[in-house]
Amino acid sequence: MDQISYIRFLSSLFVIIIMASCTEIIDIDLNSSETQIVVEGNVFSNSEPSVIRISKSANFDESNNFPKVQDAIVELSDNLGNSEILVETSPGVYSTNTLTGIQGGDYYLMVQVEGQALSSSSQLPFQVAFDSLIVTETSGSGGPGGPDNSSNYEIRVEYTDPADEKNYYRFVEFINGENKSKYAFDDRLNDGLEVNRTLLYFDRNLEIGDTLQVEMQCIDKAVYEYFNSFGNSHGVGPSDSATPANPITNIEGAELGYFSAHTSEIKQVIIR
Repeated sequence: MDQISYIRFLSSLFVIIIMASCTEIIDIDLNSSETQIVVEGNVFSNSEPSVIRISKSANFDESNNFPKVQDAIVELSDNLGNSEILVETSPGVYSTNTLTGIQGGDYYLMVQVEGQALSSSSQLPFQVAFDSLIVTETSGSGGPGGPDNSSNYEIRVEYTDPADEKNYYRFVEFINGENKSKYAFDDRLNDGLEVNRTLLYFDRNLEIGDTLQVEMQCIDKAVYEYFNSFGNSHGVGPSDSATPANPITNIEGAELGYFSAHTSEIKQVIIR
């Protein structure tokens, strides 16, 4: 081995030794946290029973099978003096028999569960009419990575926002009965205007024969802030998909969940 080759050999050996000495296993500790009570409460204005769902949160490395919380005491009341203890109709699901939502009414939730007292309130807004659900087929990619010759469908909703009052909206999208996406909006930029808004969702994948349903909800400010913060923390726009940060709950005594008294109007389109 000549001198130059020997020097190159020693240099390579030195680099290998340095790299080996710097190598270590990095153990990422995804800290486990105590499970939290999660409340999902809905009071409807269309005479349907009010439903409160109670579950527990799960850690990052656990499945999305959230444990249902049974045997809770759940009470719902309104500003007219009506009150009802809800019946557990299935594990973790509590429903009213007589108390239903009235537009303009105030609703109060009390939950006693596992030694915790949780409470919340929500005002049920007056309904804003859901004027139109418009589905338009467009050419090009149906989303990131989609083929250029595929069909995509633009989904738009139309309604007229009442002037000189704050209004908050939530749209829930279903395809063949399966909940696909949710959106929360306010009227900061369109107070009193006719609104034509596109519901942006890149993984819709609609096909001929599919049933598309969109539910329009009028919600109060606290509920809007909950769903809006959920979407913003996830970085995917106004939806309440899974998120690494807790949204702004309106449940006193809990860190997760919401209580929403809202209107509900649904429109449906069959894709042809």
